[in-house]
Amino acid sequence: MLPLRGTRVLDLSDEATVLASRLLADLGADVIRVEEAVGDGVRRRPPYVDGTLGVERALAHLLYNAGKRSLALDFENPDSWRLVARLLSACDIVVAPLEKHPGVAAFLSPENFEQLSRRTGIVDCVFRRNAPLERATDLIGTAAGGLLYLNGYREDPPNHPAGQLAYKQVSLAAALASVSMLLEQSVSGVGGRITICMQEAVMWTTIQSANENYWYWHRTRQERQGLANLGGQTIFEAASGGWVSLYQHPPAWRAFVSWVAETLDDHRFEDPEWEDEIYRLRHRDQIMDVTTKLCETLDRDSLVSEGQRRGVLVVPVQSVADIASDPHLRARGFFQDVMIEQLARGIEMYRPPFVSTEYEIRVHRAPALGEHSREVLTQLAGVEEIEVDRLVAAGILLATEGVKGQ
Repeated sequence: MLPLRGTRVLDLSDEATVLASRLLADLGADVIRVEEAVGDGVRRRPPYVDGTLGVERALAHLLYNAGKRSLALDFENPDSWRLVARLLSACDIVVAPLEKHPGVAAFLSPENFEQLSRRTGIVDCVFRRNAPLERATDLIGTAAGGLLYLNGYREDPPNHPAGQLAYKQVSLAAALASVSMLLEQSVSGVGGRITICMQEAVMWTTIQSANENYWYWHRTRQERQGLANLGGQTIFEAASGGWVSLYQHPPAWRAFVSWVAETLDDHRFEDPEWEDEIYRLRHRDQIMDVTTKLCETLDRDSLVSEGQRRGVLVVPVQSVADIASDPHLRARGFFQDVMIEQLARGIEMYRPPFVSTEYEIRVHRAPALGEHSREVLTQLAGVEEIEVDRLVAAGILLATEGVKGQ
């Protein structure tokens, strides 16, 4: 049995927090995604299946909304938010967006929400603590959290991490906060409000490699040195054009020295002074030069195998195609085939990140826009069928017909 089975989540998320509710759905929660009847930013974010535009074809939607139910409403109409309010008594928590539509902001405001429900909790999201209403993109969040300070080199512009890392960090924080709140509710029976800060969430990543202790220990200057702060270059080109990440991790230093001596007949690192980490940091240019030559002796996969054999940290730099065809991931069942009824075709998706001996998680498809509007309102909000028909006719509600259930 999945750990969140029996939990219900009202999902008002946007691109910044949509992964959080997907993770909760993976763990068994019934996630009701309240979205705009015209389709939101997640449904309109390219790329699309087969390159064809459509609110059902965005790969981001198919990935991040997998396993959810869709309730599609006209966000501009006040009646829509009265309908959402009727759902609160059936929901345990609400996952809020970073960018709030005025209707969402009014609905989630403390003075309004506390009147609607004391049982339902909220996991909210802001850009930073002292600017809760300030808008921010993934790039702004990455910069505000300090990560751009590390990415690249002093003489070059910073590199923007791929995959919308700031949004993912916010979602991970929101998912963790949601589970924490559910545990508290199981004891107290009362909802609360947890606010996630994008700037702080991004700092989770930054602090792994650039906290103040690092500067003090190595006596480096507090200026933008990019990847140099990490001890030098870590990405090297292998023979035949492949690339690897090779890091001279201190516990594996002697294994690296032996590899260099045996392969290049270069014994300089066997001298005693190289045992000192600070000495190595100050002479890292020599290490980078020798590592470059070492990596030119083998192709990428051979370098990885030899590094693993010797206990040296060497991993391949893979393309999307490399990952999709990786034999280890294939053998582990990392990819699952999912039938997308609204597209009348199957798509291969990666499995949820949770693995347990107590349960097995399967990927479920993302919903069609408004696919569950009727059942959600009639079963959970007590709305009569005739009223649903009126709402559809008035353009307040989108209720997709003819799509098979999950």
